[in-house]
Amino acid sequence: MWSGSTALNNIDSALKTVRDDIARLDQNLTRLTESLTENRLQQSKVINEIARVRLQEIDTGQLQETLTAADHDAKKILGERVHKIESLQQETDAVKQQLEQAEQQREVLLASANVIAQELADREVSVQANLKMDANYQAQFERANKAESIADEAHSKSEVAQVDMDKKDEPYQQDKLFMYLWGRKYGTADYEGGVLTRSLDNWVAKLIKYERNRVNYWNLQEIPKRLSAHAEHVKREAEAEFKALQLIENAALADAGVPEILQRLDKARQALDAHDDQIEATENKLHLILEQRASFTAGLDEYMQRSLHCLNTAMQHKDIYQIERYVRATRSLVDDGLVNELRDYRDNYEDNEDDLADLRKAHSVKLSKLKELEGVRRNFKNNRFDDIRSGFGNERLIQSVLSQFVQGVLSGAEVWRVIQRNQRYSDINARPDFGSGGISGRSPRRSTSNSNTTFHWPSNRSGSGGFRMPGGGGGSRRSNNSGGFRTGGGF
Repeated sequence: MWSGSTALNNIDSALKTVRDDIARLDQNLTRLTESLTENRLQQSKVINEIARVRLQEIDTGQLQETLTAADHDAKKILGERVHKIESLQQETDAVKQQLEQAEQQREVLLASANVIAQELADREVSVQANLKMDANYQAQFERANKAESIADEAHSKSEVAQVDMDKKDEPYQQDKLFMYLWGRKYGTADYEGGVLTRSLDNWVAKLIKYERNRVNYWNLQEIPKRLSAHAEHVKREAEAEFKALQLIENAALADAGVPEILQRLDKARQALDAHDDQIEATENKLHLILEQRASFTAGLDEYMQRSLHCLNTAMQHKDIYQIERYVRATRSLVDDGLVNELRDYRDNYEDNEDDLADLRKAHSVKLSKLKELEGVRRNFKNNRFDDIRSGFGNERLIQSVLSQFVQGVLSGAEVWRVIQRNQRYSDINARPDFGSGGISGRSPRRSTSNSNTTFHWPSNRSGSGGFRMPGGGGGSRRSNNSGGFRTGGGF
């Protein structure tokens, strides 16, 4: 069984792997982009050399000047690009360091919150032990428990009667003559009509045996109404007994100083939440830098485009085509080597362009994966899954899905579903399902959360309760010792 902190550490480990993959792809993209740029420069040099050595009869002065100027301009722009990349790298390293320090600070804040949470649990253990020995409390618990059972049974009967009425009501609804007389309130003091109307209605009533069916239909509708009214009455009684039970519990907790501990815990969690907001802001800042860096590593930045534009413009010089035509028409050992070299550069350039496209796609996918997993971790924190009372069964499965996520097999949403399914609440001896919590947990009419239980579940940032709550439907795991995972129960 993993603790919440252990599960969070495994998510962080997967995040580190994804970030390392992005850094590796960054390096590969940078090398390939630089290789393509160098290839383009070499093509320019080879063409210049062909013009100088082989084509004396062509006036190559203008061409050589064009190629030399393009080479110079491209190198100057690429020098500016190197400085910009270095600046981005420094900014990336600084933000990563901020993020690392923030995560370390969070561990301190979480440890502080968990110390207070343990103090709260210990104090509630003491209060619960005293209440078990309190005869007045036990008597009130029995009254509240019995009233809740009666209310639940009445509620269930009311629902069954309504379903039964809906089924048996159908034949009456389909009888148009019966529903006509029923709508006119025939056979009751509220019925109105002239002589002719009454005569016709009397004839219809005898024809369909309306009076007998009217009584049956009235009873059919009246039973659910009466059962519903009874259910509402016993529900109010149960609520009164439930509140009386909670009054005793709240008084005992107040005497034990629990409200003051709760205030400190709430303050600690607010500090933790504020720090998580800062971490999220830092992560978003890092994403913006990484996306900007990605354009550089992929060769899509303005500097690279400007340098390539210089070279491409020069390579489109009219004399280039004249040189290529001349070389194709006149074969000699002197220029064969240069021509073959130029052809190799061009073939290599095309191959590397395909590789660059693949790396760009892989890099983009990894950046998306990073955001997905950071979203999973954010949900994890917001739901208080790293609380001292949180635990995770089936840890091998969680480890496996994290690994498959890193490999690109699963999505972040699928990882989160597995984490949610396997999260459980550990009572650490203090039982939120004690007393009124047990009644609330078993009742289908109540939701198990901090809003209607005296003893405390860890709640998420919205206050609605992030944990998988033990309750009537069952589902929380139970261990063989007193500190295990529990479903609902009174004492």
